[in-house]
Amino acid sequence: MEKYADPPAEEHADPPMIVRPTRAGGFLRANRSFLARVGFTGAELARKPFIDWIDAETRQVFLDAIKGGDENCRVRHVTSDGASLLLDLRIRDQGEGPFILGRCVETCAATASRDEPDVEATVKSTLHKIAEIVEEQNPGHKCSILLVSHGRFVKGAGPSLPDDYNDAIDGYAIGPTVGACGTAIYWNVPVIVEDIQKDPLWAPFAELAKKAGVAACWSHPFAARGGRVLGALALYSPEPSAPTAEQISTLRAAAQMTGLAVERGRAEEELRSANQVKARFMANMSHEIRTPLNALIGITDSLQDVQETDPHGAIGLLKESGEQLLELLTGVLQLTEAQDRRQHGKVVDLPACCRAIYEPLEATARQKGLQVEYAVSKDVPRWAYLDEWAFERALRLLVHNAVKFTDSGTVTVAIEFEDHKLRVRITDTGCGIGLDQLSELREPFVQGDLSTTKKYAGFGLGLALSDQCLNALGGELEFSANEPRGTMVSFSFPISLATAPVEASQSSTPVNREPTQLPVLVVEDNPLNSKVIGRILERSGYGCHLTKNGEEALQAINKNSYCCILMDCQMPVMDGYEATRRIRQMEEKTGEHIPIIAVTANALADDRDLCLQAGMDHYLKKPVRRQEIVVALEEYVGRPRPVS
Repeated sequence: MEKYADPPAEEHADPPMIVRPTRAGGFLRANRSFLARVGFTGAELARKPFIDWIDAETRQVFLDAIKGGDENCRVRHVTSDGASLLLDLRIRDQGEGPFILGRCVETCAATASRDEPDVEATVKSTLHKIAEIVEEQNPGHKCSILLVSHGRFVKGAGPSLPDDYNDAIDGYAIGPTVGACGTAIYWNVPVIVEDIQKDPLWAPFAELAKKAGVAACWSHPFAARGGRVLGALALYSPEPSAPTAEQISTLRAAAQMTGLAVERGRAEEELRSANQVKARFMANMSHEIRTPLNALIGITDSLQDVQETDPHGAIGLLKESGEQLLELLTGVLQLTEAQDRRQHGKVVDLPACCRAIYEPLEATARQKGLQVEYAVSKDVPRWAYLDEWAFERALRLLVHNAVKFTDSGTVTVAIEFEDHKLRVRITDTGCGIGLDQLSELREPFVQGDLSTTKKYAGFGLGLALSDQCLNALGGELEFSANEPRGTMVSFSFPISLATAPVEASQSSTPVNREPTQLPVLVVEDNPLNSKVIGRILERSGYGCHLTKNGEEALQAINKNSYCCILMDCQMPVMDGYEATRRIRQMEEKTGEHIPIIAVTANALADDRDLCLQAGMDHYLKKPVRRQEIVVALEEYVGRPRPVS
């Protein structure tokens, strides 16, 4: 076996290994430290496909990720001694089949991820680089950068100083006569100490400085643009001496650069924290409002079916009000989510995606008596790598607006592919749009008609959300008049060609379409929603058994047989994700598979993926309609068998 030296000390993370997970090929590249960890040579790893190196417990996770077009998953790689190594995988398909970048979890966890950067680590990395540059410009000298927080030192960078020196300073209180840096920070002035052993400022640290091999210290404070002192940068000489004019100039410039770096880094950190708070608030608000909405709309559905045939009656008006509240909630949530959306690409069947967006809107247009034209160029690729969520919302909203604001005439949708860009053009013969108002109309909750007699209802979120979605895709909206009447809106964005996902033509779940007499297990902690879903099932001919959480669900399936599970996600005791994982672990021993359908108020773009990654087969978001539940049950378990 080949021997590999330990990775260099300055290597903060395992450099990437890259694999091509085809049946014919194994590792395309494996780095030195990874080979040392798994105990195999590169030649040995290349003899077998990557999937054969994944342990049995996580192999299905990898297969599901490839099949579902997921971007990330976590697996265990077997090692030469029979143990396993936990890897974070990033999966990308740029048209040549899926490639994988793998990183060891214990090392990559300490570094910044692409989607959620560790801002503090990034700031300190920048300070480390600045200190190294200062040392390069002053051979034989050492540089230290200290930050200040709550009146105390916080070590920032000291690449050439001993660790015990940096650690001793960290957390020390600053003051009017505390070393060169503490004094510089306190008074916000440069401090030049020509001989550390003789200067009273250094009396508490003289012995520490001698051990570190420094004899003089020239310190310069750095501040935010508003004047608040953020820390100090120091240059140490190995001999007692005064700085030259050039060294003073270098020190001043480096301090200014450091102040800008720290201020920007902390601003980014505050922004990230604010965005995280906002995202949590929106997710929680969505969940808490969707839960009672599910009961409200479910009950009105049932009452309308049984008691009222007039869609404009009292129950119909109640249902319409609930739908309007849901539309507003969904729009605000999606607008918030789209503002910071990045790197959510996956392999998409592009023509099928476009048809699924267009066809429901086509039916609405024809009901209004409009002519509809839809053309997809033959050059549009079938498989492409893009953010399906952002594309679907942008296209749906823009076509919806064209239909909404056109009372007579034609709505045309044309989709083309040119110069590696998907180009979409939507033309209508409606009332038109004030091109001089576009900058205002792209703001949330702004409408073209602000009068009290406005003709078209709405919340003013469509263009704002479309704009944000296209920003995430790398595109931009363009508007022009469709003479003599109407509007033409177009957009384009770059896409990457892709190949069909592995086993894309196969169903992810064996579907039993034979009639069933087995009941459905409902796992839902909200009593009102349990009753609503139970009533839907009973009226549709399915038996049901209600449980309150994942733990009760596990107990139930150990005692009884069910044709399907309708699983909520957020529940006390045990949530739906953990319950699903445990059910799938139990099935590994029995070889059985019970369909699990998520019925959840978690409605962010990634929530569906979280459900599927946990092992669920399907995803329905609340409020869920009776027809949606029935269609899903018929797909996965078949119709209920009539009771004889």
